[in-house]
Amino acid sequence: MALRRDSAQSSLPSIGIIGTGYASRIIVPLLRSVGFNIAAAWGNNAVKVKNMAESLNIPVYTTKIDELLLRNEVDLVCVFCPPHLRADVTVKALLIGKNVICEGPAGLDKMDAQRMVDASQYYPKLLSLMAHQLRYLPAFVKMRELISEGFCGDLTIYDCRVEMESLLGTKYNWLCDLVMGGGGLNLIGSHFIDLCQFLTGQKATEVHGVLKTFNKHTEHIQGFRHITSDDFTCFQMKMDNGCFANVSLNTHMPGKFKQEVMVVGTKGRLVVRNGDLYGVSLEQSNEEKLLYKERGRVPPLLNIKNLPPDIYVLAFEKWLQAVKKSFLNQEDHRSSNLDFVSSAAKFDDGFYVRAVLDAIVQSNKTHEWVKVELEQQSEKQPF
Repeated sequence: MALRRDSAQSSLPSIGIIGTGYASRIIVPLLRSVGFNIAAAWGNNAVKVKNMAESLNIPVYTTKIDELLLRNEVDLVCVFCPPHLRADVTVKALLIGKNVICEGPAGLDKMDAQRMVDASQYYPKLLSLMAHQLRYLPAFVKMRELISEGFCGDLTIYDCRVEMESLLGTKYNWLCDLVMGGGGLNLIGSHFIDLCQFLTGQKATEVHGVLKTFNKHTEHIQGFRHITSDDFTCFQMKMDNGCFANVSLNTHMPGKFKQEVMVVGTKGRLVVRNGDLYGVSLEQSNEEKLLYKERGRVPPLLNIKNLPPDIYVLAFEKWLQAVKKSFLNQEDHRSSNLDFVSSAAKFDDGFYVRAVLDAIVQSNKTHEWVKVELEQQSEKQPF
């Protein structure tokens, strides 16, 4: 019999963590920092899941997915495993009656994403969210508010540039393989595809992309295995209401992180540099002004090598705060107030992002503009 938790925690669902990688080790302390209880963890490697559970004080761990999903105390499943497993785990969790939050992107292709959408629609009362947490970075929240108020006028350009260190570790794994979901396009680009839709309110109709793998081997990854995941990516998107998007992702900058997202319109422009928002109103002056300064406190993450940029951690924490609010004062742990996560990415958004990613990969192969296919082939049952 489970011990009784305090009143604040008792109204929150207990968490089951799917995956033992870097993202899982980040999300566990963040979930705890906002008040969630971690009940169990799953991994397909017995040694890795045992080590993670012991280092993060997770009471139950298993290599059998059904064993975690069928535990009564697990109400919310956090799917942070490699992309090829995400759709299967998500659909099974929803079928059993669990709430789900899933790391982006949604699976390896549109078929995976479609299954996730179908499952979420089949069980609409369950929470089903994609972890595109940049929507909750305060600077982007403020930017979207100003855009909706007409600060920029009619939108013409969405321009995003990210410079950061390599996404690879010291061992060969799925991160090194483009087919398995590795690379800057999937891991980083997916978030900026979603962010573009969130900020502009427009969706991509056609895309053109270039994916490059300049480092096929590293100091630690040698021999017959070579890296196929992209370490430099540049893609453009024609949006459905006239805006044009350009995204450049460079993972060849060790020890450096720089992120700039600019939205330009007929009346002005807004730009977020890391976590700070600047703006120029052409109706007032050509002088760039600071409109929001990020001063948020980042929750401490202990015993984690190569910490993610502070703004990513802060955005994640803000997103989890919204998820927490959606569960407070509910009749049971399977119910949530979706008004508190109205700005969060749903599985439909995950399908859109996955469709854009697939089109960019195709464009890289054909060297041509590729239409984004957004038609969903709904089925009666997603199982």
